[in-house]
Amino acid sequence: MEQHLDEAGSGSGAGSRDTMNRIRRVFIESLHLNLREEDFSYERKLDESVGLDSVAVLDFVTALEKEFGITFEPEMLTVELIRDLKELTAYLDERTARSRHLSEDPA
Repeated sequence: MEQHLDEAGSGSGAGSRDTMNRIRRVFIESLHLNLREEDFSYERKLDESVGLDSVAVLDFVTALEKEFGITFEPEMLTVELIRDLKELTAYLDERTARSRHLSEDPA
């Protein structure tokens, strides 16, 4: 995951940049925010943009699961992961890649 994080941070991976944009869009839409995606920098923590309570976090996580077709592993679902755009991007890139690999594997 560390390598994925580096790629997400540098913007060298198109998938990572696309994933970040999708996360930002889901964040805004799921929380019904009056913000533009451009209002988020890639270094900024998501909860610095708006106050997140437990209900908002649950709505956001549920929306991410629908958007990416994954279920968060309970042990990975931490406040630090949810609030950090780069970490979240790396996690979702890894999970979606793993899901694609499993669906393509005929065994």
